[in-house]
Amino acid sequence: MKEKTTWELLKRLFTIGMTFRNWFIFTLAISILLALVSVYRPYLTMQVVDNDIIKLGDKDLMMKHIYMLIGLVIAETFLNFFLVYFSNFISQNVIREIRQKLYAKLIYFKTSFFDKTSIGQLVTRAVGDVETIAVVYTDGFLMVFGDVLRIVFVLIAMFQVDVNLSYISLVILPLMVFITRFFQKRLKKAFGDERTWTSNQNSFVQERLQGMQLIQVFNRQRQEYKKFDNINATLESALLKTVFIFSLFFPVVELISSLFIGFILFYGGYITISAGVVIAFIQYISMLIRPLRQIADRFNNIQRGIVGAERVLGLMDQDLAMTNDGTLSKQNFEGKIEFQNVHFAYDEKQEVLKGISFKVNPGESVAIVGATGAGKSTIISLITRLYEINSGKILIDDVNLPEYEMYNLRSHIGVVLQDVFLFHGSIYENLAFGDESITLEQIKRVAKDIEVDEFIESLPGGYDYVVSERGSSISLGQRQLLSFLRAYLSNPKILILDEATSSIDVESEKLIQRATEKITKDRTSIIIAHRLSTIVNADKIIVMDGGKIVEEGRHVELLSQNGYYSTLYKSQLIGEEDETNTRLYKNIK
Repeated sequence: MKEKTTWELLKRLFTIGMTFRNWFIFTLAISILLALVSVYRPYLTMQVVDNDIIKLGDKDLMMKHIYMLIGLVIAETFLNFFLVYFSNFISQNVIREIRQKLYAKLIYFKTSFFDKTSIGQLVTRAVGDVETIAVVYTDGFLMVFGDVLRIVFVLIAMFQVDVNLSYISLVILPLMVFITRFFQKRLKKAFGDERTWTSNQNSFVQERLQGMQLIQVFNRQRQEYKKFDNINATLESALLKTVFIFSLFFPVVELISSLFIGFILFYGGYITISAGVVIAFIQYISMLIRPLRQIADRFNNIQRGIVGAERVLGLMDQDLAMTNDGTLSKQNFEGKIEFQNVHFAYDEKQEVLKGISFKVNPGESVAIVGATGAGKSTIISLITRLYEINSGKILIDDVNLPEYEMYNLRSHIGVVLQDVFLFHGSIYENLAFGDESITLEQIKRVAKDIEVDEFIESLPGGYDYVVSERGSSISLGQRQLLSFLRAYLSNPKILILDEATSSIDVESEKLIQRATEKITKDRTSIIIAHRLSTIVNADKIIVMDGGKIVEEGRHVELLSQNGYYSTLYKSQLIGEEDETNTRLYKNIK
C-alpha cells in the first residue's frame, strides 16, 4: 500500500468532515466573529487609556467604553465556549462515521486476513487510532482556521495602531514557523513509535488474557510478566520522548513571547509613544503569540491524529472483502455437493487439499475422517466460501459455487464448529443469532424436538441466562448443545458438524447423537468425525490422509478392506476400552 503524505491525509479527513457541511459553516462563522471581537478589545483599551484616563476625557464616555470592554470579554467567553463545543460536536460525529465505516469494512474482510492479523492490533485500529483522529477536528481545521484568521486581524489592527512597531513584530512570524516545523518533524516520528508500541501492547495483553489458563497451567506467569514489562518499558520510552519534545517546545515559545514584550517596553521608553499604544501592543503581541503557539501546539497534536488516520484509512482502503460476484439466489436447495479435483493451500508453502473429488447426494449423511491435519475441516471452510479454492470445482446442486450469491448460499448451510463461540448475552440472543426474527416460542419448540430444552431450562433463568464471553460460564458440552441448536434453528438444507462430539461428556454426546438422527433426516449432512463410533451408520464415510482421499465407502465395507480406516477404527476402539476399564477400576477402588 502506497504511503500517503500528510497533505493527502488532511484532504481526505476534510472531505469526510464536510459530510457535516452546515455545522462546519456555522462553526466557521463563530470563529470569524470571535476573531473580530478579540482584536477590537485591545484597540478599545488603548482608547480608554489614552483618551479617557490620561487625558481625563468625558467620564460618561469612559464608562461607556468600560461597559463595552466588559461586554466584549463576556462575548469572547461565550463565543469560545460555542467554538470549542461545536468543534467537538463535529469531531465526535465524524469519528462515529469513521468507526461505522471501518467496522462495516472489517466484517466483510476475508477470513485469511484475520488468520494473519492480530486481534489486538485491529482493536487498537478500531478504538485507539480512530479516537486520535478526533484531534484533527477539535484542534485541526476549525481551530487552526480561527487562529490564522485572528493572526491576520491582529496584524491589520497593529498597523492601524503603530506602523513601525508592526514591522518589527513581523519578525516573530518566520521565527515561529521555523520552530514549529523543527518540532513537527520530530513529533511525527515520536507519535508513530508511540502508536506502534501501543498496538503491540494491546495485542500482547489481548492474546495473554485469552490464553490465561495455558499460562497458569505451564507456570509461565513470570516469563510473560517479563515480556510485558519489556513492551511496557519501550512504550514508556516512546511516550516520554513525545513529552520531552512538548516540554522543550512550550518554554521556547514563552521565551520568544517574553523577549518581544520586553522589546516593546524598551522601544516605548526609548522612543516616546503613548501608554495606550504600549498596552495595546503588549496585548496584540500576546494575541499574536498565542495563536502562533496554539497553531504549533495544534499541529503537534494533529500529527498524532494523522498517524492514527494513516493507520485507520490505510486499513479502510485495503480491498480485502471476499469476492461476491455470484448472482444466483435460490429459495430451495436440493443439497447435492460435489468436489471435482479440488486443490487448496492456505499459503504458498504447503498444499492442504491435493486434488480431492467426491460426491454427496441430496439427503445423504457423509462422514469425513482422518488424522489431524488431513484436511477435514478445510472442506467446511471451502463449502461455506470462507476461503477460495486454488483450482478445481465445488458444485452445489450442479452449480459452481462462485455463481451463487454468497449470503444466499450461506443461509442454506448450518455449521456446528468444534471450537464453539458464544457471545456475551442471553441464551436466547445466542440461539437467535442466525435469525433475529425467530421467537422464543419457536426456539423452545425446536429445543424440545431435539431434547435440548430440559438442559436449557435447568440453567438459572432458563433462556434468559446470560453466558459470559465465549460461553466460559457453562461447560463445553453445554456450549456444543447450544451451538447445535443454533445451527438447526436456521433449518438448513445442508448441515455440517465439525467434530461436534470430540471433546464433550458422555451424556451430552448421547443428546447430540439422538438430535443428529432427527435433524439429519431428509437433509444433506457432512460430519467431520473424531470418534469413529459415532458415524458407523453414515451413508458414506470418506477417509482422508495427507490432503488426499484414501478410502471411501460404508462402515462395514471399509472394515472388510482392512485398510487405513480399519486400522484407525480398531486402534480407537482399543483406546476407548482402556479408558473405560480405567474408569471402572477407579470406581471399584
